[in-house]
Amino acid sequence: MSQKTLKIAISGTGFAGDYTVGTYSMMPHKNGVQIELAGVVSGRLENAQSFAEKHNIRHAYATHQEMLDSAKPDIDNICCANFAHGPYSVEAAAAGVPVIVLEKPPVIWPGYPDGRTADAGTRKRETMAYLTEVLDAVRTGGSKLLYAEDFVYFDGIKGIVELLIEARTNGKGKVLYQRGLCAHQGSHAPAYDTPSKSGGGALFNKACHPLGPALYLKQVEGILNGTGPIRPVRVSAAAMQILKHQPESSGEHFRVMQNVDDFGRITVVFEDDTIAEVIGHDLSISGIRNEFSVITDFAQYDLRVNPNNENELFLPDAANAGNLLVREKLPTSQGTSFPRPNQFYSHGYVNEMSDAVDCVMEADRYPQSGALMAWDTMAVLMASYESSDAGGGFVDIAEYTTKGRVFAQSELPDPHQSGSVFQRA
Repeated sequence: MSQKTLKIAISGTGFAGDYTVGTYSMMPHKNGVQIELAGVVSGRLENAQSFAEKHNIRHAYATHQEMLDSAKPDIDNICCANFAHGPYSVEAAAAGVPVIVLEKPPVIWPGYPDGRTADAGTRKRETMAYLTEVLDAVRTGGSKLLYAEDFVYFDGIKGIVELLIEARTNGKGKVLYQRGLCAHQGSHAPAYDTPSKSGGGALFNKACHPLGPALYLKQVEGILNGTGPIRPVRVSAAAMQILKHQPESSGEHFRVMQNVDDFGRITVVFEDDTIAEVIGHDLSISGIRNEFSVITDFAQYDLRVNPNNENELFLPDAANAGNLLVREKLPTSQGTSFPRPNQFYSHGYVNEMSDAVDCVMEADRYPQSGALMAWDTMAVLMASYESSDAGGGFVDIAEYTTKGRVFAQSELPDPHQSGSVFQRA
């Protein structure tokens, strides 16, 4: 069997870059495929050099374009600060990179880097116009965009897709209500509290996570029914700064945001009048919280991804755990906790990168979370800030979804390629 080497580029050396590298080492075995970490780039060359040495990456580069020209990657993992997502995607597409893995959210308002101010409605329109340019560049370059929403790649979400496929044989399969949460005590990334680099706070960077599977499962429902993806059409939201306005003592166990929201709530109405509600916040004193729940016309499925009581640990003295992180963002392992072994897998990262590799190896395969996911996610997020600024009323986004950009079949998910997680009786 001939061996094919896939060259992987890492754009970013922070937390996302670190888990991306770790994920490739955990991927399921694929016959005839060799993974080569070919290059890394950072905002500072010395950071890229240190990262390359730590992770045995072939070369560190001073610029993204230089890395593309020299390394010629098969997969470019854009896992840097949000403000670079758009420019890097355009560069990767122009270079003909087969698969572009773009971390969330897809882009930020283009006015931020220019130092402009504008109302939320203007920011929405200009952001969607900019995302149009980015996605058009990806199409023109012939690249496949994998929008890296790891919640879409949870095993539990794969399980729900399997159930939706089976339920159709009995005339069932309608997703009625979805609810999700992503929270912890505040990102430590320096760019997070700077809108010109992050694009927003908890609503933009945390509520986007459970929003992903909520959008995806409605896409899958419609595709299975033969009518096409079911799209979001109205959004109501609240984005707030809570800790900033509390006594200083209240922020002892959190990162207190000064410039972005630390709480976000979004209600999404789909074109079939079903609902999804998602929350993101920086107020979880006990570490990360990743939860998702789906009510259908035949079942209820609850995902408690992290924490999960599958494993329980009691430590009278945290010192005996050394520097082990038993659960992401857990401030101390002392006392009783619920460890999450192989967090990269349970959080969907391994399934996500496996999808990226398969999309390189198979010409007719496209990402489960792709351009459509990136587009609808951005429309919902930007309209959410518009809704919040107007007091929380509903904002119509049909101009961008059901009446807006048209997506090719290759830009849609294929639920039959989602993957199996259940055994058969």
